[in-house]
Amino acid sequence: MKVHQVIWFTSCKGLVGIVEATQDDGEHGYYIAPCDGFNATIDANMVAAHGARFPDTAGIAIFGLTHKGEQHGH
Repeated sequence: MKVHQVIWFTSCKGLVGIVEATQDDGEHGYYIAPCDGFNATIDANMVAAHGARFPDTAGIAIFGLTHKGEQHGH
């Protein structure tokens, strides 16, 4: 899997990560999950591997489009 972009949100209840990633099977998507917050690389990979699927439209709203003006993998 390859993590392309990540954004973190913090609150008094903890840290949440949203990542844009391409899985090993080539599927591109956005994922969301709570994280420990001790290591950004480990947390981003954990979100991409085990997080809940995040809506594509919301992911595009957060991360934008690629430099070609298209969504990754589409």
